[in-house]
Amino acid sequence: MTLILPPDMEAFLCDYLRTHITDVDGLQVGSKKPPDYQGAYPLVTVRDDGGNADGLGHFDRSIGVNVYGWSRQDEKPCKTLARRVYATLTEHPAIALAKGSPIVSVDDSSCNGPYPVSDDSDTAHYYLIVEYSTVGEH
Repeated sequence: MTLILPPDMEAFLCDYLRTHITDVDGLQVGSKKPPDYQGAYPLVTVRDDGGNADGLGHFDRSIGVNVYGWSRQDEKPCKTLARRVYATLTEHPAIALAKGSPIVSVDDSSCNGPYPVSDDSDTAHYYLIVEYSTVGEH
């Protein structure tokens, strides 16, 4: 019996964003927000929220993406970055054809955002959701 693992979407998408958005000074991309983050640099976090599997090696993946940076008084750069992140992660067929991509397709009907997040921080914060159909790893 061959084990088929769900793809590591966080690793793939973080690397993909790092190589496709290179012109934002100080941009950091990862799967976790540092506990001491205060908005000194733009930050994108990617979280795989899972999804259904068909038992044949195909996995639906729901991805939550947070974009942080700048300030609430000047949130336009954060909003612009969030829109670019959304466009990059939903670009057909480029993301599916990228080297090492586990993505078969983007489920546009389930993608959402970006929209502003209200919290107690003075840092601007946007959130978006991207849905993919993927293949697993052997």
